[in-house]
Amino acid sequence: MLFKECMAITKIGPWLLGMMALFSMVYPAHAQRTIASSSVPEIPATIFAAGDIAKCNGEHSKWEEFLKLVGLLPESTGEEKEEKEPTLHKVLELVGWIEETDYYANAEETASLLQSLKGVILALGDLGYPNGSPQSFNECYERTWGPLKNRTYPIPGNHEYKTKDAAPYFAYWGSRAGERGKGYYSFDLNGWHLIALNSKLEQNEHGDTISAQHAWLQQDLATTNAKCILAYWHHPVFSSGQHGGSQRMKKLLQTLYASGVSVVLKGHDHDYERFALQNAEGDRDPARGFRAFVVGTGGVPLRPLETRQNNSEFFQADTFGVLKLELYSDRYAWEFLPVGGSPPLDNGTGSCVLPKKG
Repeated sequence: MLFKECMAITKIGPWLLGMMALFSMVYPAHAQRTIASSSVPEIPATIFAAGDIAKCNGEHSKWEEFLKLVGLLPESTGEEKEEKEPTLHKVLELVGWIEETDYYANAEETASLLQSLKGVILALGDLGYPNGSPQSFNECYERTWGPLKNRTYPIPGNHEYKTKDAAPYFAYWGSRAGERGKGYYSFDLNGWHLIALNSKLEQNEHGDTISAQHAWLQQDLATTNAKCILAYWHHPVFSSGQHGGSQRMKKLLQTLYASGVSVVLKGHDHDYERFALQNAEGDRDPARGFRAFVVGTGGVPLRPLETRQNNSEFFQADTFGVLKLELYSDRYAWEFLPVGGSPPLDNGTGSCVLPKKG
């Protein structure tokens, strides 16, 4: 029996040796199987931003607004004074509003766009036209962007303060808008530090005096460990739109620039504009500059280009929409999404500025 088994092995042996030799040719001894290692892509945090959003139908007559414009009717009691808009622009805008009977339509379009998208929303001020009244928020804003409230982080604009102390604004938002009467706050998102500021509190005082908000900002920046910083408020320091730039936030912008802010968002002018990397003085600064956006395209009538400012790289006032930002751990990407499902009108990427400490 043992003899037969040995003979069988002897017959199989040459075949087995041949197979082993063939195997060694296909898989050399020094070769090792490589297991494909796929790195998991980073998932960014997504934010959407726009300001100048909702205007109520029939809150007051066009004739009444025209009389106020030409100075034949006093402003409402409790309405705070604000910089006057150019008369010609305002008259043309009133004519446009007379023709446009449904004020809600544009804000409803931008709200509809946001309802289909996931992410945090930054509301960049002038949320309830014309005067930030309870009706402005409880009816026209609530009817349009109201369903997005639980993921919205707002800041006030000048129209909120057309009612004394912006009281309806703070009542509508509650703690969501920061401390009542202040309206500035900060929060962290995916390693980014987001700072909401109230530009109506600033008057660009001369000398070394700083506001309470400015002092808070300095403290907030000193205590954050975030690698990337984004700040947003209403009045732009640089703008090519009807209002142009405002100096009221210049000091705070200088502080933000010194601390390494990467992205700055504003509203106020009813258009979309993107600036090249620049410093707080408006000079190009590709090494440590921030990228500034004006996004006043939330729903109220758009206004054309006024005077093109230095470093303005993109401007449009033809369609409503929102700015989309994807925030990664060390960079960001942007797109301007118009209403109606059209392709993005503007897009690009940028890297974070490393914050300066000490």
